[in-house]
Order: sequence, then C-alpha cells, then structure tokens
Amino acid sequence: MQKHDTFSGLFLLALSLAMCIGAMQLGVGTLHSPGSGFFPLAGGLALTIFSILILYQARGETRAARFWTAGANKRSIYLTVVFLVLYSLILEELGFIGSTILLFVAVSRFVSLHRWKTSIFFALAVSIATYFLFTLLLRAPLPEGVLERLF
Repeated sequence: MQKHDTFSGLFLLALSLAMCIGAMQLGVGTLHSPGSGFFPLAGGLALTIFSILILYQARGETRAARFWTAGANKRSIYLTVVFLVLYSLILEELGFIGSTILLFVAVSRFVSLHRWKTSIFFALAVSIATYFLFTLLLRAPLPEGVLERLF
C-alpha cells in the first residue's frame, strides 16, 4: 500500500499546486473582498496539506492493505455514486431544489435505510434551507427549475 499512497500523495500534491497557481492567476483579492480565485486557492492549500499528510503517512507504512476494508458496505458506496451521477444529470432540468430533494430522499431511504417519512422530511428541510442560504445570504446563483420559480 505504501507505493499506492506515495503515488496518490504525489498526484494530489501536483494537482493542489496547479490549483493554487490557477487561483493566483484568477486573482485572490482580500479576506473582506475575495476575488474569483479566493476559494480555489483555499481548496488548493487544503489539498496541499492533505497530500503532504498522505506522503508522510506513506513513508512509514509497510503493511499490505486491501482496496475494500472488511467493514465496507459496497452496495451503499455503489448506490451513492449512482445517485450522484443521476443528480448531476437532472440538476439543470429540475433545478437545485427538485434534484436535491430527490438525491436526499434516495440516499436517505436506500443507502441509510431510513423510513420514507424521515427521508422526505430530511430532504425537504435540508434542500430548502440550503437553497435559501445560498440564494438569499450568499447571493450565489443556483440552477433554477420548476420549484424555484414558485419562490
């Protein structure tokens, strides 16, 4: 596993440095007036730290590890990936609220195995709260669909 972690750490380090360079070219701005490169720079710096931690950990690791741990629930992982791909496909058509409600219901019901009532309540609450947080407080545009036109 040491070889794989070393390769992953080096790849992520190169990616993070490219992110930081690209962010600097966009213009970072200041903390009170962030530019378009501010958040990509923050993400690049965080990824740099994590990639260095991976490289440090891989340096002393000699045990052989399997890709899937014994406790990994492969069905949940596969379902989550499928739901996220479907989410990305319907996001533009249904808009943020509709597609996010469907995503949260699907993951909550079929991955976490919550009851329908709980899944629907959780999906509605999180989706609507997130929509208002981004549109009203952060003034960030989100994909609009049928439900957004009602607000």
